[in-house]
Amino acid sequence: MSAEAVIVEGLEVAHGPTQAVRSLSFAARRGELMTLLGPSGCGKTTSLRAIAGLETPSAGRVVLEGRVAFDQAAGIDLAPERRGLSMVFQSYAIWPHMTVFENVAFGLRARRAKRDEIAASVRRGLEAVGLHALADRPATRLSGGQQQRVALARAIACNSSVILLDEPLSNLDAMLRMEMRAEFKALQHRLGFTAIYVTHDQEEALVLADRVLVMRNGLVEQTGRPAEIHDRPRTRFVADFVGVRNVFPCEVKQDGGRFVAILDNGVRLQLRGEPAKVPSCVCFRPISVSLSPRPDAQAMAATLIRATYLGDLMEYELRAGGLTIWARSLARGDLAEGAQVFWSVPPDACFLVTA
Repeated sequence: MSAEAVIVEGLEVAHGPTQAVRSLSFAARRGELMTLLGPSGCGKTTSLRAIAGLETPSAGRVVLEGRVAFDQAAGIDLAPERRGLSMVFQSYAIWPHMTVFENVAFGLRARRAKRDEIAASVRRGLEAVGLHALADRPATRLSGGQQQRVALARAIACNSSVILLDEPLSNLDAMLRMEMRAEFKALQHRLGFTAIYVTHDQEEALVLADRVLVMRNGLVEQTGRPAEIHDRPRTRFVADFVGVRNVFPCEVKQDGGRFVAILDNGVRLQLRGEPAKVPSCVCFRPISVSLSPRPDAQAMAATLIRATYLGDLMEYELRAGGLTIWARSLARGDLAEGAQVFWSVPPDACFLVTA
């Protein structure tokens, strides 16, 4: 048996003249939680719907648990209900005239499952999400978080080994969203199903995923583990999207035994290792920037334009030779807006991406 639960090869989806998904290929391993991350309009939801059979691709192949669900060349296109998947929609798709039990049982009844099987599966789904005591409650009396749990319980009750999720937490408030992330990740690990999870929230993708697939204009921009995407994005688009903030075109030169990135304003930043010979931007995260009101041998001068309180941290906007530098650190009383400050970045914190 293949180790991959979901295989997507060369998938293309067009909406009229617009190519929404272009030659998408990836594989999700059994028990893996993969997030499709990208801005609105990048093709992530369309890709999910194509895997589910809710969109008809113009090319490509989809294999689910070893069975071909779609193959344009071979003329195979299984109906959604024959693909063995469950899906959690952004809107939750909760029927307001039904009870919690009836909502969770909906898919099983559509499959004409036996009554005792429905009862056992619904109980298992509700117990998994902690709602077994609310089985008889009308759907209209559920909070947003409870509705989300019902939608997830319905997917679990169908006993699908693959669950697709389209931004399921986006309608919740910030605190509840954080709680539900932790609950969902623990539940997925405990039950062992494969999940493909669409989101535009970078933090959510990094917190939840075993692997992250970043999309741009219908294409895969980068795939990797959360730490790879966060710490070492490969392109300027990914660096910008995951919040690196400090991304500057540069020229890379060798200076003695080291390599340096020379910014447009002449600032020189030391690099670790030998970079690839491609047009590059140098990047470093705001948290990697050290600030001081006093000069030292490694620091460069800048003007502190703005200091913004972020709760646990302060964010500082600096101007240096026409460039804006962003820094974050614990609040300190020796840095004043409008004053000259000195900043530095260690070589280990600087990395190059393709321009």
